[in-house]
Amino acid sequence: MHILTRAEEEYLFKTLKANALKECDPIVKEFVECTHGKLVSVLWGCRAQHKAMNKCLMAQTTQADMDKLKIQYLKDLTEGKIDHAKLQREQKEKEEELKKKSKSAGPGVH
Repeated sequence: MHILTRAEEEYLFKTLKANALKECDPIVKEFVECTHGKLVSVLWGCRAQHKAMNKCLMAQTTQADMDKLKIQYLKDLTEGKIDHAKLQREQKEKEEELKKKSKSAGPGVH
């Protein structure tokens, strides 16, 4: 049995989020178009588009969807379709890149 690491969980969550954004792309675009030229008035001027976008994204990111993604990931991992070591290397590279960026940003910047 394979227990997912934090990096794998993050990878799957990002995948789920990316899939949701693809599915909801037209609705997200409507919201973005509505926000053009607005600052504070976005709060009331784009309320309907914002609610529609959130509703779509929430419908695409259910726990059931995440569970299906995990099951498929574990299946692919056991069948050798996923290189676990490669995922770990990529995660370390991302962490190192974030450390470099935070150091270059200077003190007091989070």
